[in-house]
Amino acid sequence: MVNGYSPDQIHDALNFLDAGVDRDTWHRIGRSAIANGLSVDDIDRWSSTADNYQGTRDVENAFKKITVEGGTGPGTLIMLAKDAGWIPDGTARPAPAKPVAKPVEPPRKPAPGMSANEVWSRCIPATNQHPYIVGKQAASVPMEGLRALPNDDPLRIMGKSMAGSLVVPCYAMDGTLSTLQCIPLPDVAERLKARGISGKLNLPGCPVRGWFTVGEIKPLEPIFLCEGIGTAWAAWKATGRAAVVCFGWGNVAKVASALRQKDKSARLILVPDTGKEDAADKIAAEVGCDVVKMPDGWPINSDVSDLFCRDGFDAVQALLESATEPPKPETPIHPLARFVELDGTPKPPRWVIPGFIGHGVTVIAGAHGVGKTTALLPLAMTAAGLHGDELLPVHWRHVVYVTEDVEQARRILTGIVNHGNLNISMEEVRERIHIVEAVRLDPAFVASVGATYREQFTRKVNDVDVLPLVVLDTKSAVLALDNENDNSEASRMMAALKQGFDGLPVWLIGHVAKANLGRSDIAGLTSRGASAVEGDANQTMFLVREGESRYLVLGKVRFEPKWQELEIVSYTAQAPANDEFGNVETIIMRWGIAAPAQQSRKEAAEQALQRQQIEDEATLRDDIREAVEVAWMTGNPLNRAGVKSKIRRKTSDVVSMLENLLNERWLYEVVVPTKIRTNNSKSAFLVKLTTEEHEAVLSNGGLPSAKMVIPSSWQKSVIPVVPTPEVEIMGADHEA
Repeated sequence: MVNGYSPDQIHDALNFLDAGVDRDTWHRIGRSAIANGLSVDDIDRWSSTADNYQGTRDVENAFKKITVEGGTGPGTLIMLAKDAGWIPDGTARPAPAKPVAKPVEPPRKPAPGMSANEVWSRCIPATNQHPYIVGKQAASVPMEGLRALPNDDPLRIMGKSMAGSLVVPCYAMDGTLSTLQCIPLPDVAERLKARGISGKLNLPGCPVRGWFTVGEIKPLEPIFLCEGIGTAWAAWKATGRAAVVCFGWGNVAKVASALRQKDKSARLILVPDTGKEDAADKIAAEVGCDVVKMPDGWPINSDVSDLFCRDGFDAVQALLESATEPPKPETPIHPLARFVELDGTPKPPRWVIPGFIGHGVTVIAGAHGVGKTTALLPLAMTAAGLHGDELLPVHWRHVVYVTEDVEQARRILTGIVNHGNLNISMEEVRERIHIVEAVRLDPAFVASVGATYREQFTRKVNDVDVLPLVVLDTKSAVLALDNENDNSEASRMMAALKQGFDGLPVWLIGHVAKANLGRSDIAGLTSRGASAVEGDANQTMFLVREGESRYLVLGKVRFEPKWQELEIVSYTAQAPANDEFGNVETIIMRWGIAAPAQQSRKEAAEQALQRQQIEDEATLRDDIREAVEVAWMTGNPLNRAGVKSKIRRKTSDVVSMLENLLNERWLYEVVVPTKIRTNNSKSAFLVKLTTEEHEAVLSNGGLPSAKMVIPSSWQKSVIPVVPTPEVEIMGADHEA
């Protein structure tokens, strides 16, 4: 089974889908079918049911390079089939019979003489003696609007002569003729059906846009929407109401939407063939229609025309009058509307390693050669309850360890069991540790195995599920990403792991972006690749080396850990072993056991130095602010140079702290206008802000005017103005 579905159900899901979709969707469905284990022949057989089928060679060329390991995941096929109304009830539909051959009929413009209007103009009025009408017992149906091709007409479709065919026009919403459907004479129709081709053929290059109406659409009267004209005739004869021909189930939704757009109040009734009831319910719910469903017991693709031929008018009339609205689906609860009950009682984290690693996706990164597997496989054994002292969980869990080096895993486990003095038996290891060789796959496909792990390895303890731990060692060996630095791709990968593994604890092991960093550099450590990997993780850790010692150091956590790091104590052992040729050689087995780290004197000294630095910075901060305040209050404020000379500390430290205080708005620099400066060295002075003034400045308020006053000691001296003596003007008196 794949994703919980049997091969028959997977075939059924594929066969349920319409193969005549656009090319991109068709290829996407095919890729997912291959991921589900289906063959190219299966895809070819399904594709051959579509009107746009282009032959076996086209299918083989499209899928010959697609493998199970790559491309679209298996869930896509199931999702699309369910969206289309498929129900995995275990009753599989038979795969469509593959035709012997089918000519390629790619979409193209109509050839000369093949347009809808040209062919229509060559047609003659249809009569109720046409073999198709006689076969449907439809002699009394309206002949208006129907035509037939003359017996000598040259039209050929799919290599077959259409001479004598009944011709049904398809009119677009604006009344223009979009295409014609030819229903050939019985012998031609039988030959087409024997090759897996529909017995009704539309004009090549003339897409279906619109419908044909049997009868007359009248206000307040129901309108029956049917796949083909035979069903429409049966509906009209039984009720006298208009029946619309949609020219195939793939057009029903479009026709229903168009009719609803024309008349919001019209009663539209879908009349699906047997097997398409669920799809009809979906269309009805979206557009607002009623649905008629064939009685139980009819084979797939039976319709009301078949019911009429067997049981007569009364049976069809009773069925059509039973049309009802589809059952309204239960409104699913939105994932963000599932509210948590709060009872005031805190709960501890769900531990994998008590006090250190919780549930969820944990990203663990280390440099190349730091010994990730030798440290983390033994730690996974702790999660399995095989050793651990303080780290030992209350209840052990199964571990699925996916590794790119199975032989290394064998050596580690053998070394611990035979030489670790931990009193572990190989029987216990085989029961609890499950080694899997890594295969690089699409992340969604990787996560789909979570259901298998959950079903096979979940333990029940006091009605509590103890879920298996899944370790992916390494990320690049298991998860296929086109670009590991692409945040959107990495985020989709993390979402797939969380949703696909559905609550299983996962350790995702990778590499750090920068090598040769120790515990003191933990703030600068990141895993290689897109930041979304760490951002979307529940927890991050880093395996680092300092000298001869290794440490597993916590990064991001969502709980209060008991320890910030574990020290990895390394061990080795030697033992003879046979190589593939039977020769004996000595192998070295290496592993590491994690335990809470003990703080060294060096670390304590470093912490003390850090505390002293913080205290010194706080003192310098206070000294500068106090010096500025005292100087301002005495009328001789300080500028930056004055502060540097006043504070007896390292000049660079004083300059840096001054910048911090100015940037934080605890100091303010008042600029002295050029006209009144005593000299250019006194272009600005400093004032200290109170808490209220600081908050006002941060909220875009101004400073009190008193703080902006420039003291006289920072201004030029005022030179008194000497009055100009009056000059006696002699002109006027002299003349007098």
